[in-house]
Amino acid sequence: MKRNIIHLILILFSISAYSQTFSESYYDLFRKSWEKEPTKEMIDQVDPKMDSLYRATTGKGFWEMQADGLKNSTTNNINNYKKAFDLNNLDIDKIDKFIIIEESNRGMDFPPDFSRKGFVIIGSDMFTYYYNPEKENSLKLTSDFFDKSNTNYKSRKIVTDIAKSNNIEQFSVLAKKEMEIGIGEPKIEYEIVVYDEKMEEKPLKIIYLHEFITELKD
Repeated sequence: MKRNIIHLILILFSISAYSQTFSESYYDLFRKSWEKEPTKEMIDQVDPKMDSLYRATTGKGFWEMQADGLKNSTTNNINNYKKAFDLNNLDIDKIDKFIIIEESNRGMDFPPDFSRKGFVIIGSDMFTYYYNPEKENSLKLTSDFFDKSNTNYKSRKIVTDIAKSNNIEQFSVLAKKEMEIGIGEPKIEYEIVVYDEKMEEKPLKIIYLHEFITELKD
């Protein structure tokens, strides 16, 4: 069931959204995730008692709640990206080309770590940020993203080096290799957001990579 719920992991997305802002493009890209009707197979995977409990307590079934969660998550992601750009007095919806790499934890550590660390490249300019969606007013610019003592330094360097070289296709290559090797449940996830308004067919691409990229051969 977990693989069905978090069905966006390890999938490459693209959308034709010429003339739309980044925020509109991002929202429309994920809209299909919550608007899609659950299949019979998905419905059969949910315990009827649990589904009834959801309806009794929330007025909505299990998959309806999952859809609401995906919608809220998408809206929150957009708002957080906008706020990160705001820290640099930048309007994300007025910039026609950039790359965002946001690192988040997917492990089962206790207590759970909900923090996110981001890297943004706009032309020759770069900045990094941090925030915890569970804590208000935690968003801030950082300078330690490339600290070599950090356990995620190697994977961070791989994804940021690709972004700096603007070799976007390499992200897709790594994502495909990840799917082929199937190492296991990831602990670290990188959401790579590539936006280029001038690319008429696919101005927005989102690729998901994980710490496994350190084990992949070029």
